[in-house]
Amino acid sequence: MARLLLPIVWLTLAGCQCQCTNRVEFNEDAGRGARDGGPTVIYPDGGQGGGSSGGGQGGGGGGQAIDGGDGTTTVGLGPGSFTLDGGAGGVGAGVTINPMGHIVLGVGALDFGFMWVANNSQGWVSKYDTRTGREIGRYWATIPKDCANSPAGPPCAGGAFQPALAAGPGRHNPSRTAIDRFGNVWVANRANGQQGSVTKIANDLVDCVDRNGNGSIQTSRDLNNDGTISTAPADGEMIIPSDFNDPNQYDECVLFSTPVGSVGTDIAARAIAISAGVEGSAGDVWVGIYRDKRIFKLSTLTGQPVPVNAAGLTYVQLANDFGVYGAIVDSQQRLWAVHIGQARFTLIDTSTGAVVSEVRAPANLNCGAYGIGIDGQDRVWVPGWSQGARACRYDHRTATWTAFDFTAARSQRNTPFGMGRGIAVDVQGTVYMSGYGASLGQLIRFDAETGAIRPYGGSDFIDYSDAQSAAAIGVGLDNEGQPWVNNSSGNMVRVDNATGNVLKSSQQPSGLYTYSDFTGYQLRNFTAPRGTYRRDFTGCDEDTEWRTLTWDATTPANTTLTAVVKVANTVAELSAPTVARYGPFSTSPVDLRAQGVVPRKYLRVEFTLASADRVTTPVLKSFQVTSFCGVMIQ
Repeated sequence: MARLLLPIVWLTLAGCQCQCTNRVEFNEDAGRGARDGGPTVIYPDGGQGGGSSGGGQGGGGGGQAIDGGDGTTTVGLGPGSFTLDGGAGGVGAGVTINPMGHIVLGVGALDFGFMWVANNSQGWVSKYDTRTGREIGRYWATIPKDCANSPAGPPCAGGAFQPALAAGPGRHNPSRTAIDRFGNVWVANRANGQQGSVTKIANDLVDCVDRNGNGSIQTSRDLNNDGTISTAPADGEMIIPSDFNDPNQYDECVLFSTPVGSVGTDIAARAIAISAGVEGSAGDVWVGIYRDKRIFKLSTLTGQPVPVNAAGLTYVQLANDFGVYGAIVDSQQRLWAVHIGQARFTLIDTSTGAVVSEVRAPANLNCGAYGIGIDGQDRVWVPGWSQGARACRYDHRTATWTAFDFTAARSQRNTPFGMGRGIAVDVQGTVYMSGYGASLGQLIRFDAETGAIRPYGGSDFIDYSDAQSAAAIGVGLDNEGQPWVNNSSGNMVRVDNATGNVLKSSQQPSGLYTYSDFTGYQLRNFTAPRGTYRRDFTGCDEDTEWRTLTWDATTPANTTLTAVVKVANTVAELSAPTVARYGPFSTSPVDLRAQGVVPRKYLRVEFTLASADRVTTPVLKSFQVTSFCGVMIQ
C-alpha cells in the first residue's frame, strides 16, 4: 500500500463538516479552481472561495482564495463567519463581534453571564443567571477525591481519598468565590476548625468530566425551570452523593478540591483572587489562609500549589499579626490582601512572590475593612465595616488615603445607611457599596473621584430590606454593569441602575456569604482586560500536517493580539493540561511545522486580545489555517 499525495482536508466544528480534495466532484461550488491542483479556501458558514484558477470570493464571511502552490487546502474565518457561542464560528470569552463582523474586546456572554455565590452554612455554591436572577445550579463546595489529578484519569479510578474533605452541610463553610479567565469558579472553603480547601467548578459543560464514562455529564440543573435548585434527592436537581468514597457519584462539573494550609481551631481559606497568569491561560489562583498568615499560589489546570518565586516556595508569608480576609489583583498584577476590620494592606508582586509593602490607613480617617475592590486606576477600595456608613480609597501612586462618609444619606424609606460591607467599582468610575445590618438590605452608589452620591431617583440609596432580603453581604457587577448584592438571609438582589427597581431571586436557606469578585467583572475589566477566541479544526486523519496559521488583525498602541495552537488525536485531548501548547505567536504568518507542531487529527487555534489602557481594542478581522494530508490507495 502506498500513500498518494492528494490535497485533501476534512475540517469540522460543532457538527459543521466540509470535505474537499482536488477531485472535481468535491469542488463544483468552489469555482472549479482545484481542478488545476490549486488550493481551496473554505470559510465555514460563509461559502467557498476558488482555487488557483477560480479565484472567486467566498460567500457571506468568505474571502479571497489563497494559492499555496503545493496542493494544500486552507480553511479560515472572516467577517460574517465568527460566532461566540460554540457554533461553527468558534467560541469567545471576553470578546464581542463589532458591526464590521470582526472580533474585538468586549463582554463575552458565554463565560461571564453568571454569578457564583457560596452558602456558608449549607456548604454549597449556587450559580445564578445574571440576566434573570434565576438559580441554575447548586454544588457541594468540596469533593474528597481528586479525580482531575488521578493518574488513571476519567472515569475516575485513582487518586487519593481525602477524608478530611468529606462533604456535608456547614462542614467546610465556603465563602469567597473567584472566576478565572475561562469562566470557571474557584471556591475558598474557610473551614473553621477543619481542613481548608479550594474547589474548582466548571462553568461550561465541555470542561466537565465524565467520571462514570456513560457518555453524558451528570450535573446540577433546574429541571422544572422554577428558578431555584431543589435539594430533595427525588427531584434530581442537585447531585448529592450517598457515598463520598465513590467519585462516580459526584457532580461531574465539580472538578476537584485541593487541601490548602494547616488544620487548626481557627479559620482557614479566607481570601481568593485570580491574576492574569501566562498568556493564553485561565490565570493563576491566589488563596489566603487566615490561620497560617500565608497566601498560596495554585495552578488553574490542576489546583495544586505551584512556586511563587525562583526558590520554589509555594506561598507568600505574611506578618504574624496580619489576618488576611480578602484579596484582589490590579492591572499591574500586584495582589492586594486586606486585614480583617482594618484598612491595612499587604502588597505582593505576583510575578516574583515578593512582598512589596504593607500600608495602613491613618487612625483619624476611621477606615474599616471587610470586602475589597479595585478601580480602573488601580486604586484599592474598602467599605467601612466596624466604622459605620463609610468607605475608604487608597492610591498607591501617591500613597494617599481618602475617606468618604455617608452618615447623612437617606433612602427612599428615609432610613439611614447601615455599615459598609461589600464593595465594587465599575468601568465608569461608580462605586457600589452594600449597607449591612441584621435586618437591613441596602445599596449605595457614589462617584469614585469625589465621593458624590449618585442617587436613585430622589433618594440617596436603595433600601430593599424585608424578611427575606436582609443582612447584605457582597456586591458584584454583571455583564451590563448592574449591581447584585448577596444577602445572608438567602437571596440575591439586583438594583437597576436606570430606574432603581429591585429584582429579587428566589429564596434558599440562609447563609449566602460571598464578598469577592463573584461575577468576574473586576478580573476582566481591571485585573486582566483580555478576551479569547478559539476555533477547533478536524483534519482527515492522525497524519494531518498543519502547515501555516495566518491572520489579519490590527493592534493599536496599548493593545496586543497573540495566538497559540494545540494539536491532538481526540477533541477531549485538546482541553487536557498535558497537551503541548505552541506559542504564543504575535506575528503572522506562523510556520507551524517550523514551530514543531506535530501531525495530529485535531487542531485548536486560540487568539488572546489584550488592552493595557482598557479603552483601545485590538481587532481580529480574519484568520486561516493551511493543512495537508494524503489518501491511501491499494
